[in-house]
Amino acid sequence: MPLASPTVVALSDQDPRELGQYRVAGRLGSGGMGSVYLAEGPTGLVAIKVIKPHLAHDPEFLRRFRQEVAAARKVSRWCTAPVLDGQLAETPLWVVTEYVPGLDLGRHVKEHGPLTGAAGEALAVGVAVALSAIHQAGIVHRDLKPGNVLLSPFGPRVIDFGISRALDTEQATRSGQMLGTPGYMAPELFSGQVEQAADIFAWGCVVAAATSTTTPGRSPFAADNMMQAFHRVMQEEPDLNGVEPTLRELVRAALARDPAARPTAEELVSQLSGPGTTVAEVARTLRLGVGYGPAMAPPPPAARPAWRLRDLAIGAGAGVAAVGLVTGVVAGLRALPPSPPEGTETLYDETFSSDDSGWDNSGLTSPTTERGYTGQGRYTMAEDYSNTIQWSTAPVNAVLPDRSLVSVKMDLSQAVASWNGVFCEYSKTDDAKDDLIYMLQVSSDGKSKITKVAGTVWEDLTPDLTIPPFDQKAPVQVRAECVREGDEVRVALWLGDELVAEHVDQGVTTAAGRPRFGLYMSAGKDSKSRVSYDDFTIARLS
Repeated sequence: MPLASPTVVALSDQDPRELGQYRVAGRLGSGGMGSVYLAEGPTGLVAIKVIKPHLAHDPEFLRRFRQEVAAARKVSRWCTAPVLDGQLAETPLWVVTEYVPGLDLGRHVKEHGPLTGAAGEALAVGVAVALSAIHQAGIVHRDLKPGNVLLSPFGPRVIDFGISRALDTEQATRSGQMLGTPGYMAPELFSGQVEQAADIFAWGCVVAAATSTTTPGRSPFAADNMMQAFHRVMQEEPDLNGVEPTLRELVRAALARDPAARPTAEELVSQLSGPGTTVAEVARTLRLGVGYGPAMAPPPPAARPAWRLRDLAIGAGAGVAAVGLVTGVVAGLRALPPSPPEGTETLYDETFSSDDSGWDNSGLTSPTTERGYTGQGRYTMAEDYSNTIQWSTAPVNAVLPDRSLVSVKMDLSQAVASWNGVFCEYSKTDDAKDDLIYMLQVSSDGKSKITKVAGTVWEDLTPDLTIPPFDQKAPVQVRAECVREGDEVRVALWLGDELVAEHVDQGVTTAAGRPRFGLYMSAGKDSKSRVSYDDFTIARLS
């Protein structure tokens, strides 16, 4: 079976070469919360997650991060990627987990089809074993999905069972936002009830998606947004016709709407492996047999060309034993450059030096207009008595590429309690019911987030993330990376040279319209908030 291409990239001058007793070989991924590195330690290959300094100095984040790491270290290594080490008392903060080679389950099914027969049963048992270990440590995973199951040479490994929510949980509590992936969320999660039985429901969805021969890769409650997910789990019965026959009834039991009616993780293991079989016994003998094994070695570290990691054959692909330092990524970590991306060709360039270039001009050209040109070489939008949300689409007649970089200089010196930034749009028509828009935003009080509009449903794809301090009195460079590939949309937001938010949205069947880009702001009523923009460009990404 073919393997995925390596995702390990060479270290830049800003990357560490050593972290404690670990030698760093390459970068596996970067995101709004930190970077993930491949390294070698006394026991072999590991993945090290390094937290960004500005988060490490946030007392509330630090408290939750230490709490989540302590809980994660109690989880048995049965079918998980265990936490091995960490530096939690001084900066930089970092955590070491086992490195897991292999594809994530979602990608495997997409590229190679469903797991059937013994492989499907081994997957079901392995994920149940992992949930047993997680639950025994008193943890609720809360986001079990195919992207959080890695198919290693030694069986399935469940990842991301706690540490990634050191920040997310706090933000969700403040905003009332639900955490989870539509299509894999148990009914009770929609009312704020978080118990271990919710992970059993997700287990049923994952096993069904992985083994179904009629709808491979799709949850029995597949949904594009939270509203649709809520309706399906509350009103509809799961279609399990294509699910592996030996697993179907157990999956049906796991999908019971009543949490008390679902089996426990230990009961799943017993029913799948036979009465009297312990979880530990199953964990020691489990193999998937999907064929993942050694692949290419990562690039050698620039400062240490001779040490033996150069010659190691390691598993490659999206299967990093990550604990969620890349915010919101659904299908595992992807390698990002150490600096903002550069466009290969500028397709549209607007300096706003003239007020007849086609941008929406709702009033007279003036520095105080509600939405329009300032007459001073800038464009402005403001909250007024009737509009707390403002949009303006770049008047581009050409068909823009699916891989685009949108850049603008944004002046927040008059911004008050507002969210400001750019948007990427892929709506099929101009009818509101077909809206598909991603807003990449920075707040006037030092936060960032990505919000999705699908039809009439607004959904925050990331929590409100604390960003590095910046001079609010001076224009700041904002870059939005917007990439559409098939039914997947990837968006990333850069502020200056910092990547402050990113998300990969999968299964977006409605992303069918031609790309459009523009400016966005929202503010509280009577805030009198205003934002100004200059040097707006759209460039092609390679």
